[in-house]
Amino acid sequence: MKHYQFWVKERFNIMIGKNAEPISLLVGSNQSKADAYNLAVARAKAIETRIEQKAGIEDYDVAIKEHVAQLIDQQNVITVCRYGAKVLNTCNYTILDFDSYPVDFFDRFKAVRKLEKKLRIIYKFEERLQKHPELGQDFRIYETANGVRVIGKQYFDPTNKGQAKLLQLFGVDLLYVQLSQKQQCYRARLTPKPYRIKSRTIKIGSPLDCETENYQSWENEYQEKSNQFSVVKLVKTIGQDFAADNVIALHDRLCNSSQNKTLA
Repeated sequence: MKHYQFWVKERFNIMIGKNAEPISLLVGSNQSKADAYNLAVARAKAIETRIEQKAGIEDYDVAIKEHVAQLIDQQNVITVCRYGAKVLNTCNYTILDFDSYPVDFFDRFKAVRKLEKKLRIIYKFEERLQKHPELGQDFRIYETANGVRVIGKQYFDPTNKGQAKLLQLFGVDLLYVQLSQKQQCYRARLTPKPYRIKSRTIKIGSPLDCETENYQSWENEYQEKSNQFSVVKLVKTIGQDFAADNVIALHDRLCNSSQNKTLA
């Protein structure tokens, strides 16, 4: 998982043949903005060289291009997503959000068909888990606004192709699996989607937007409204509970999981 605390966005002119062409680069660093700028200069020169040599596109590791709101440790970081919500990024735990569940032919003959949607999702997850215990033994299962969130204590590497197929077998959204593969981590939203709490919306185009007065003003309003809602509520645990883990305790607190509030 790559994340950066300092960002710069710079325009450069690079030579393509005999012509100078402008490019814009968003580059991050964990040292300083000055270091990020120096990396941007080097990146621009490298691009110019590769074009001149007619080399292929360089394969950069995909970084999380979001503002770091809180660095818990190198394996767990809270960022601000494109619509302003706080998001936990982790390569310590397996986090899966389900809005639906895989349907089998024989479900029509089982008790699952009489359950409401969220309980069906949990039923199907546990059913799959019995067949595929390699996903882990210890889980915390939460209700979300539209479905279920599962946090597993064991980190299940999403970059492994075989493991990615297993996640899809559990009914995990393909786009989420692909994002987890690219960023080499799992993500969990910690604060409500603004439209669900009738908060003024905002669009975060780059991490630099979170350094503006406009964002700071919006964030104060949004946080005040967010406190009136919960993102998850704990339904049950499987195996040994790990609620005391620092990251999980922080997740639960920021999600207002112990509060009897409307899910958003």
